[in-house]
Amino acid sequence: MKKVTIKDVAKDAGVSVGTVSKVINNKGYVGKETLVKVMASIDRLGYSVNANARSLKSSKSNKVAVLISDISNFYLMSIAKEMEKTIRALGYHMILLSHNDDEQLELASLQIILEQQVDALVIIPTGGNGEMIGLIKRKGIPVISIDRKVDDVVTDLIMDDHYYGSFETIKYLHLLGHRRIGVIYGHRQNSIGRERYQGAIDAIKQLNMDEDSTLIKEANFKEEQAYRSTMELLLSPKPPTAIYSCNNTMTKGVLKAVREQGLRVAKDVSIIAFGDKAQWELITPALSLMAQPVKRIGIEASILLKNRLEAHEEFAEKQIIIKPELVPGNSCQTITIRS
Repeated sequence: MKKVTIKDVAKDAGVSVGTVSKVINNKGYVGKETLVKVMASIDRLGYSVNANARSLKSSKSNKVAVLISDISNFYLMSIAKEMEKTIRALGYHMILLSHNDDEQLELASLQIILEQQVDALVIIPTGGNGEMIGLIKRKGIPVISIDRKVDDVVTDLIMDDHYYGSFETIKYLHLLGHRRIGVIYGHRQNSIGRERYQGAIDAIKQLNMDEDSTLIKEANFKEEQAYRSTMELLLSPKPPTAIYSCNNTMTKGVLKAVREQGLRVAKDVSIIAFGDKAQWELITPALSLMAQPVKRIGIEASILLKNRLEAHEEFAEKQIIIKPELVPGNSCQTITIRS
């Protein structure tokens, strides 16, 4: 059988040999569409891209890639730590990468992962790059998504019920008498952002609460943007009586803004967040949370990974959705409803 050359790949993909070389060596800029075309040709023709002249997935490497969105996020790093325990126990090495919720960075990381010939990929995805993740799956590399879905690609998945958590958070504030609630959400570019946003919006509508659009602020899952958005809420002519922050990182910005304004949490404005309990153990007053079961998610994701690495035959992807738990603290106060 004729050996496939770099020229064959270039011809099949409709690009230059130089472009294929950039993809193979991960050097120089290559657009997303071109990158996907080249990788698809490599896959289709069976071209070997590593120095040992092996196919992309012909033997075990004893490496597992863990690609997360933010290494500064306590919740995500807690999950990565749990995964590391399992990976090491199984005799594998962990490659840890992050993409900062940037699709181009994620794409570059996925390219590195392919070159490293990993035996499995655990990913907290941006939601995009479905073509590349689909290609990785077709290479026979198991993909386990945590916290978010990969749009248009079916993978093993374990995550919170984000919609439920947001809906129940707003419902809790409603029970405490709040009708004018500020919502600091991330964005709607991936499943976690969309579902947490929609859960809050639907609850506000169904409970006949104040639907003032100026109360809903996008903060891109960033602390500084959440800080600015919270300042806008607090300095508005009619500020909210409660603020719901949709993740840990943004909550830091929310709390910073409240304190800089000289306001007291609970007494002046109620605060509740979707997040991990461990990060807020030393905060006073105790923060009310829609708590993520980080330990359980980490353990169940580890079991999924172990089953994939040790499986002798294929089995259908598993979808595990876990309901978060409302943990009332002292940061939300009951208010009197004025007639």
